[in-house]
Amino acid sequence: MSSIKLIPTSGGGSVSLVPPNSTSGSDVTITLPTVSQTLPVGPVLEQFFYPCNGETVTTLAGDIVLPNVTGEQLGTSTHVDLTGSTISYTPPAGTKTVIYKFQFVMEKHGDSEQIGHFKAYIDSDEITKANFNARGEDIGLLNTFEWPIRIGGTADTTTGRVASWTSAKTLKLTMREYSSSFEVKAHTLEHSEGSGTDSFAMPRIGITALNT
Repeated sequence: MSSIKLIPTSGGGSVSLVPPNSTSGSDVTITLPTVSQTLPVGPVLEQFFYPCNGETVTTLAGDIVLPNVTGEQLGTSTHVDLTGSTISYTPPAGTKTVIYKFQFVMEKHGDSEQIGHFKAYIDSDEITKANFNARGEDIGLLNTFEWPIRIGGTADTTTGRVASWTSAKTLKLTMREYSSSFEVKAHTLEHSEGSGTDSFAMPRIGITALNT
């Protein structure tokens, strides 16, 4: 007697479908068992933190293609998207907090001092209480931005709280420089390895989904 075995893509055992010896001329309907999503035990439901190299990351809600950053980004006098910082994410069921993390290098560009201004967004909504500056003189700054986005209750764009989150939302940072006298550039190191040569520094992006 022939049978069909279904193998899951990850985790759990297989499911076998074995036909009866005889159907007496009538159709037989075979109902597959329901497979529910099994979440990890503990506060962390899902977590990743990777370089922005364009690779594909598998999450509980499906695959995500990470940003692919290959070179520096010069600041301008107006806010533009900070390359590498944009990610579209759907948290797993039961998530109460999503922590967005982005890490990048910032340098001066043609001036002795740099001042950069940064904003965080969920879709088109600015998280106004998450704004930050980065300032330095003849130094390469490694900046790590992390912000917890709470899920449930009354939405509050100033803190990033959302009432619900069941489909993809886009998270990102924007950047501008203070002025032409305090210019900035991201993802580049000056004076690398004892020389004045610039070198590329790839940014990193990550998500942590918590059930608390």
